[in-house]
Amino acid sequence: MNFPNLLTVLRTIMSLVTAVLLCFDPAGLPTFTFFFFVTAGATDWLDGYIARKNNIVTVFGKFMDALSDKIMVIGLFLILLGLNLYKDWQIFAMYCALICVTREFFVSGIRMLAAGTGTVLAAEKMGKYKAALQMYSIGAIICARAVELDWSGFEPMYYFAFYTGIGSLAIATVLSTWSGISYAFRYGYLLKA
Repeated sequence: MNFPNLLTVLRTIMSLVTAVLLCFDPAGLPTFTFFFFVTAGATDWLDGYIARKNNIVTVFGKFMDALSDKIMVIGLFLILLGLNLYKDWQIFAMYCALICVTREFFVSGIRMLAAGTGTVLAAEKMGKYKAALQMYSIGAIICARAVELDWSGFEPMYYFAFYTGIGSLAIATVLSTWSGISYAFRYGYLLKA
């Protein structure tokens, strides 16, 4: 297994560890959890950069990278919702997460059908923006939790993190919807094959 693939697998493990860490809140752990999540998220960029720079892109790497991203985003959406970290925005966040997850399954299904017919689906920039906003949103909510529990007296920082997390989730949901519709129009013919 090459180094970029190892980083991808590590990101999956770190995502699951982040989910566990969020369930506990002794002093200092929420802040550690936030930086742990940021480190996990950074591997998403780093593994791809190293693989492309050294021309060691593999089928396993491409598959596992996409799967790792989905595990991270979907898993942490579930944890944040389960722990009620969206507070008064819980219902809004739940529907946003539902739309985003539905899009992920739909596009993954289209990709599987395309692979079966030998069709290559080009990656969309909109998908990359959507993913970046989802990661930011999750990180911002985790940051808001860390500020609330570990840094009392920093209310402006809490509100900034929390509301940018909600805002970026809303934008990511719009992009998810747009991207899903775009895939349906461009590759819907695969559903008829």
